[in-house]
Amino acid sequence: MKKFLQNLIARKKAELAEMEKRMKASSDVEEVRSLGETLLALRDEINDAEKQLADLENDEGDNGEGEPTPSEEGQATSSNPNEGRSQNTGRSTKFKPTASYGQGTDDSSRSGNPDEDPRSTMEYRKAFMDFVKTGTRSDVLISKRGNDQNESGDLGVLLPITVVQEIMKDVEKVYGQLYSSVKKTNIKGGVRYPIGAFDATFTRIGENGAPTDRQNAGSVTGYIEFTYKLGEIRLAQTLLANVLSVPVFEAELAKTIVEAYVKAMDAEILNGVGADNEMEGILTELKKVSGSRIKADHIIEFTAGDMADWKKWQTNLFAKIPLSMRGLSPEFVMTPHTYEANIKTLVDDNNRPVYAETYNPVDGSERASFKGKNVLFVEEGQGIENFNDAEDGEVFGFYWVGEKAYAINTNLEFAVKRYFDEEKLQYVDRAIVINDGKILNPDYLYILRKKVTA
Repeated sequence: MKKFLQNLIARKKAELAEMEKRMKASSDVEEVRSLGETLLALRDEINDAEKQLADLENDEGDNGEGEPTPSEEGQATSSNPNEGRSQNTGRSTKFKPTASYGQGTDDSSRSGNPDEDPRSTMEYRKAFMDFVKTGTRSDVLISKRGNDQNESGDLGVLLPITVVQEIMKDVEKVYGQLYSSVKKTNIKGGVRYPIGAFDATFTRIGENGAPTDRQNAGSVTGYIEFTYKLGEIRLAQTLLANVLSVPVFEAELAKTIVEAYVKAMDAEILNGVGADNEMEGILTELKKVSGSRIKADHIIEFTAGDMADWKKWQTNLFAKIPLSMRGLSPEFVMTPHTYEANIKTLVDDNNRPVYAETYNPVDGSERASFKGKNVLFVEEGQGIENFNDAEDGEVFGFYWVGEKAYAINTNLEFAVKRYFDEEKLQYVDRAIVINDGKILNPDYLYILRKKVTA
């Protein structure tokens, strides 16, 4: 058996090397996607085989002379029914964003329960609360690091899993309407990914088991590459200092972080400057003198007369939207003032309003729509102007499919560091996160811009 596994591993590694070579040389998006899937499967098989080989070498009862059964050929199944592929591939079924950023590995098996993350224990949660409130770093926070799983270089101590989960639940409730709409990825930074790789496609398979040349989707037309950008959220000590209950502390901490984080993300989705260690904003991309990824025919201009004429909306904008986008529930983005002063005054040919409003019965938040499409609101002064106040050429909104048009790559792992502010003579806690964001596919983005006629 050992000899069989050794030969299997060697053969699979040779296939892996050849696959990686083909991926680097390919310029076809469908081939790259197909090779990537095969690559992951090969790595899974290699990891499984290496794990079983290690188990055999540690087993004193194995003399290494066993022969594989026919069912073992190319499979090498484990004798342990609880050993699933997800446990050995590095692609854990649990949320492990830190590993995706090269900051650690899934080392949860070091705890008594392989399914329990050390940061989810009450011991860790209490120690973390003490650290944030007093600066005391318990041995619990250190002993459970495990290959920097809980402390990543200089980033600090990672938040307990419970807090991360609260952050994820609360993100879409009140703040961050843009952030809630865009695509979230958790992939390795510094790697060029074909834009087409973020979508699924249907392809007919030829007789040989692979797409024919005629069936290939064509060449790669664009790539996206995420980098590692650090951001910080400064925590208010006065808010958290007197909280005694761990659940209450975590709830307040999550609320504080979420509100600050998603507000900042919304601002950067619009106006972020990559050179300033920010995500690349849509409006920043639009303002480029040359090389802008936003297509010229996706910039729709409206005069004051157009804004008041429902038929102009139909011909200027809606008639230009392709079927592929119509079926994905596009949304409007504008200021509340534009919605109230301009959209709510529009009527169709039968003198019926083209807007609608409902209210969330739980939190009372407004749900606005225009022509049956959701309207997302942004604050004034973030680069999207009120139409009535906008100058010639200024943007007053856009029409998009957020999850197709823009992507944020983040592990959503907030790490807390404490330092002493010499000027204010007080300790400051900072929650630090790594992320990056870029326009993903500009085909799903239409800019609405004001035009002033002479």
